[in-house]
Amino acid sequence: MNKILSSMVIALLLTGCASTSNMKDNNSETEPDIDQSTIPSGIFTYYDDPARYHLPVEYFLIGKFVTQNDCLLFETDNELYTPVLPAKYTEYTKGDAQITVNKEVYNIGETGDVSARPLEKKYIGNFITQGPSHCLLDKFMRVEVRGVRDK
Repeated sequence: MNKILSSMVIALLLTGCASTSNMKDNNSETEPDIDQSTIPSGIFTYYDDPARYHLPVEYFLIGKFVTQNDCLLFETDNELYTPVLPAKYTEYTKGDAQITVNKEVYNIGETGDVSARPLEKKYIGNFITQGPSHCLLDKFMRVEVRGVRDK
């Protein structure tokens, strides 16, 4: 009886280990394949693949990107947000006068419509790149790739 129970426990443990390793393999397929050298540093970015994900509604806000205390921030309705940008679609170097998200160019300090939406801190997840910790405000603005999301 003990041998049967021991065999069952070992079989379950082996099956559980096999399932865990399969889950890791499946997760690795969904991890972003991003060349880290092409991602802007010093800002907060997330992985976004417009070819794979489609949002039925696009969000547009009137606001502007600003710099304060060596931080890139987003201002709308007289409130400041930490912008979180799509990693592989954003071009920006600290000190630049412009930021490019996909093909949209935004001049720092110039008000315009931006495809973005406020996001609570608990829904941010992991950053691909992370700016200075003093640039993390309590409010976040997720900037999205504008335009057609399906191929």
